[in-house]
Amino acid sequence: MKLHISEKLYTDHLHNIHTENQLFEAFLRIANRASSLLERFRNKAATLVFDGRQLHFKLSCGLAVLAFSAASVAAQTTPVKSVPIRGGSQPFAITMGEDGNFWFTLSNSNEVARLTPALQGRIDYFTTPTLSEPAFITPGPDGNIWFAEGSASRIASVTPDGIITEYQFSFFGVSVGITTGSDGNIWFTDQTDHAVWRFDLSSGRFNESRTPTPNSFPGDITTGSDGNMWFTEQAVDKFARVTPNGLITEFSGVNAPGSIAAGPDGNLWITSAFTSEIARVNPTTLAITTFPTPSTPTIIRPGNGNYLLFTEFSANKIASITINGVVTESQEFPHSAPVGITAGVASRAWFLGVGTNLVYETVVPRPSE
Repeated sequence: MKLHISEKLYTDHLHNIHTENQLFEAFLRIANRASSLLERFRNKAATLVFDGRQLHFKLSCGLAVLAFSAASVAAQTTPVKSVPIRGGSQPFAITMGEDGNFWFTLSNSNEVARLTPALQGRIDYFTTPTLSEPAFITPGPDGNIWFAEGSASRIASVTPDGIITEYQFSFFGVSVGITTGSDGNIWFTDQTDHAVWRFDLSSGRFNESRTPTPNSFPGDITTGSDGNMWFTEQAVDKFARVTPNGLITEFSGVNAPGSIAAGPDGNLWITSAFTSEIARVNPTTLAITTFPTPSTPTIIRPGNGNYLLFTEFSANKIASITINGVVTESQEFPHSAPVGITAGVASRAWFLGVGTNLVYETVVPRPSE
């Protein structure tokens, strides 16, 4: 028996296609509809066989080929949306605020930006009072977004409405990494003075703790499950712990540690700046387990499940790594040179393409179930 499917099935799904993402979703609808029809005829000449991720058809029907192609796309391609950013601004780090909007820094400017998904991805730009070249960014305990101002000797907060307030901690500091500490204060790294600072939100005072190793150039920082803050010292091949009281202890064992994040398993996850690997560090025992990655990882951040997300700048890809070290790469995003990344809602991820001046929203690459 030959299965004939009306041309209407095709036109109903493809008559209003304007973007690549819409085309992908339409193909999936067609594939699902074709599969449903095949099931009705499965006891006759038409058959549908599942073999791993691929679909095989025994049909003399042109649409069956289309459905096969759509299934292949589903296995290999991730739906993507993107929003353009002002050219030359060099987007760097991104985070999601309490209101569901996304905030990111523009490191070659005096601006931070807010992307509002509810308004079709509209981007609003907000200028800092001083020359800032902002770096890392984090949600604060006060409902505001906080970011390090790389060249201004300041850190800053921005309200959900875009009002920026700066706080000066020195006259020559370069703030880079920033996090909300376990004590409810803002902690950040200072590369010029080779130090970590605490900004007390209630008193408005700064407290400085210098690293034991000179010229350590501390970078990214996160708050660990042990209540301490942890940061990287790429220049001296170390990572370090700072207690809420400001006591710093340094550790070795990770090659050129670059970015750091606290994982959902209570461990610390650290990227290597020059080696294709990510290290998992137990903050209590300090046991280190290293997992290979397909390309050199750039920035790493927690996901919405038992995994973390990271970017691969040189490969133009993003990836996930489970708490057991299983890495899954995305498709290539041509010329994107991805840097900052953050988890969105559910299975979505948002990242910045410095090479394309785009903010991307995509599905988290995950292992096949």
